[in-house]
Amino acid sequence: MTYQFKLAKVMTIKQDEKNRLLAQYNESVQYFEQVGQKLYDKLKQKEELLEVQAKKFKSGLVISEIKFFQQALESVEVTIANLQRDVMLARQQMSMRELKLQEKNIECKKYEKLKDKSYTSYLKTQGDAESKQMDEISLQQFMLHRN
Repeated sequence: MTYQFKLAKVMTIKQDEKNRLLAQYNESVQYFEQVGQKLYDKLKQKEELLEVQAKKFKSGLVISEIKFFQQALESVEVTIANLQRDVMLARQQMSMRELKLQEKNIECKKYEKLKDKSYTSYLKTQGDAESKQMDEISLQQFMLHRN
């Protein structure tokens, strides 16, 4: 008789849920990295814009150039503010998914431990049955040789 875990189907379902949550978590990490990279690029663009503006101030600027730099700077700052909000939301989503994944991992480990305990119990039962059967065979052989 082969071993079959009673909760194998439940364990499979839980493993599938864990894999799905892992995929969602990986997607949220990837999205967080993308938004973070966009934010970094915009911050770098702002820094470069400020450097160019500072150089132009030293050499002299026309009022129209000052307006252009101010508009460009305001536009970049609005984009940065939006990206900072997006990064914060992406971080929160990533953290929530990480917690769900950790909970599911714990749940799956519980089922694995149950399976291990069940298998150990099965092996003990099988060993006891074999031992009992060997005792019966020995007794029968003893009785046959005695007669």
